[in-house]
Amino acid sequence: MKINIIGCGLSGVTAAILLKEQGHDVEIFESREHIGGNCYDEKMDDVVVHKYGLHCFHTNDKEVWDFLNRYTKFNNHELRARANTKLGLISIPYNKKTAEQIGRDLTEEEIHELIFKDYSERHWGIPWNKLPKSISGRVPTKRDSYDDRYSLDKYQGIPVNGYTEMFRNMLDGIKVNLGVGKDDYRKLKGDKMIYTGKPDDFFDYEFGRLEYRSLRFEHKKVSRSDLFSRKSGAQINECNNNTYNRTVDNSVFLDQQLPHTILTRDYPEEHNDTNDPIYPKSFGGNIEMYNKYKEAIKADTNTIFLGRLATYKYLDMWMAIKQVMTKLK
Repeated sequence: MKINIIGCGLSGVTAAILLKEQGHDVEIFESREHIGGNCYDEKMDDVVVHKYGLHCFHTNDKEVWDFLNRYTKFNNHELRARANTKLGLISIPYNKKTAEQIGRDLTEEEIHELIFKDYSERHWGIPWNKLPKSISGRVPTKRDSYDDRYSLDKYQGIPVNGYTEMFRNMLDGIKVNLGVGKDDYRKLKGDKMIYTGKPDDFFDYEFGRLEYRSLRFEHKKVSRSDLFSRKSGAQINECNNNTYNRTVDNSVFLDQQLPHTILTRDYPEEHNDTNDPIYPKSFGGNIEMYNKYKEAIKADTNTIFLGRLATYKYLDMWMAIKQVMTKLK
């Protein structure tokens, strides 16, 4: 069976591998000029830079972990982050170390106000009290330990040669077309299609435009600073009324010992025709609209919708892989 795959990110590449192993003839079509989707990294002044923002892999799912380890080795990087707040730089998620840094234990309400309110309002573009529980309810309150790792998952790390090299290994023997026109997939001939883009775009916005948030990234070369390290963490979240979400030191991920580094900052903005959709705003009126698209998706027996954009839900990296594994078994 000839199966065309639209999108060369984590979902599309995983689908291509699994379908090829099942004996299908697969081919990937990608509108960007590179593989790997938002996980893509590249060297800038010898520093391996996460072009679309920080991606630290973590999971408790052994099947997913074993799958990726077929194509790369991971280092032992465990993300640690700090928050820039009105009380200074503190460890997050909130833990016993954070309380000691502040000088007292905070209440749950104080934690939300100090760490999450400004950041979340800027990230989603709406007031904190208007955010649905599906988002605000995910906020961790207190960690009853000194463990300041961002994730407590069993398996964590970053590909030792970067994500792009991992994707190259995954795509061995699979035909990939880059720089394809955004609507060219509509002209393709095949038996089936895997689609990882926006569902409203696929159906020509028949029921309206679904909302997504986007990010604008700035990369800046600076002299090496003691502000970031494996011990202190590669990320600082702006939990204040600043204009950007976070600052990331890319040299920390692969422990690159250079006299300089590349800092990346991401600025949240509403998705439009000039930027990339990243976070589905799957709440409010978007839910009713997406349910209409969902019915249209069910009726399309020749197309399988996979990934964060296509299924209009937040998926961490491991979740995107697991979704494909579950759907294509």
